[in-house]
Order: sequence, then C-alpha cells, then structure tokens
Amino acid sequence: MSQDFRQPVEPDYELIRETTLEKGSSLSYQKLMERYKANDTTLTETDFRLLYYGFLYQPGFSPYGISAYSDSIRALMGQDSLRMIDFPKLIRFETRILDEYPFNLRDLNAIGYAYERMGDTANAIFAGYKLNMIINTILSTGDGRTDSTAWHVIAVGHEYDIMNLLGFQFGGEQSLMVTDCDYLTVQDNKFGIEGLYFNVKELLKAESKEFDKHSRKKKGKKDGHDSDHENK
Repeated sequence: MSQDFRQPVEPDYELIRETTLEKGSSLSYQKLMERYKANDTTLTETDFRLLYYGFLYQPGFSPYGISAYSDSIRALMGQDSLRMIDFPKLIRFETRILDEYPFNLRDLNAIGYAYERMGDTANAIFAGYKLNMIINTILSTGDGRTDSTAWHVIAVGHEYDIMNLLGFQFGGEQSLMVTDCDYLTVQDNKFGIEGLYFNVKELLKAESKEFDKHSRKKKGKKDGHDSDHENK
C-alpha cells in the first residue's frame, strides 16, 4: 500500500481496514503497533495512516472512551505550577493513558514536556516525533476549510487539539453537519477563517456499532430476567 500525501488525500477506509486486519502481513495492525510502541522512527507516512485510522477497527476501540487516569492528570495539571516531583507522576499517568489511547495528541504533548523537564531527551524526542507524525497524518486528509475537504479524525477531542495546535481559539459553537462533518467555529483570526471542518463519518459508524452492541447486551439481560421471572 503506497500513496502520495503531498496533496490532501482522503483515507481509503476499506483498504485500511483490510490491510491492518490481514494477519501475518508486515502491515498488520499488531506489527505496526509493536513498532510504534518501540519508538521506531522508520515508520512512514503510510504506516502512520494505517495506524491512526486503522485504530477504528481494533477490538478495543471505544468512540468516546475516557481513561481512568484522566482525573489524576487533571488534578496534577490543575495546580498553579508543576514541581519536579510531579513530572514522574505525570509520565506514569500519561503512559497508562497512551497504552489505551496511543494517538491522543494532548497526552503525547504532555508526556513529551514531562520527559523534557526530567532531562530525558531521547523519550522527549520520540514523543514529539509521534505527535508530529499524527498531526501530519490528519492534516494530509484535507484542508479543513469545507465539508468536502474536511480533516478526518478518529476522536472528537482530536478536533479541538488540531484547532489549538494550529493557533486557533474555539469560537463556542460545534455542530454536526448532514455530511457527517463536525463544524467548529473559531475566534477572530488574521486568516479570516470562521470555522473548521472535521470528517467524523467512520467515528459515527463506530459509535453506532457500539450502541447496537450495548443494546443487544441489555436486551439479552432483560430477556434472561423475564425468562427467570416466568419460570418462578
């Protein structure tokens, strides 16, 4: 699988799904993730596209999952300032979050900062490398100016992260378009941009599947309860 991403290219989700789910392939998700977690800097733009968008099709993917360590991070970051003794804790918590959600931009940014403050230059560089490659992966899918050239994301939180990383401030309104795009208004800026578009079509599909799965589980429990009730 090879594509030229110098011009924006929408993800081929079906090809990504088939490629990453092919067992034994060098591009299988398991092998790519092993390289990602080992800080392999030879991963290509294509590899990162498979990793980021292929995450949608992994068994543990949760459209709106929140790590149990998020509260711990908020407590640390809510302090007036971080002390040196806080950075090992921050690294520990962020490592746990990234084990679950390896492409969370704000968490990669935070752990990179913590490593830098601890003097761990190598790991700070690796975190920065992953962060930049994921940002480039998202930006390679469009320009965010219209719903037909929207940036594709696998998490709503990534919309706000991209917006902030590009130097924009949230304008206060988010709306889901009929084209399966989220539209975020931004505050006045020198570019005259009023808002940014993010394609969440595959994310909505994953959300629908998750809802159906939970509905079936609830129905199964209810049927079982009714059956027990009838047998009494």
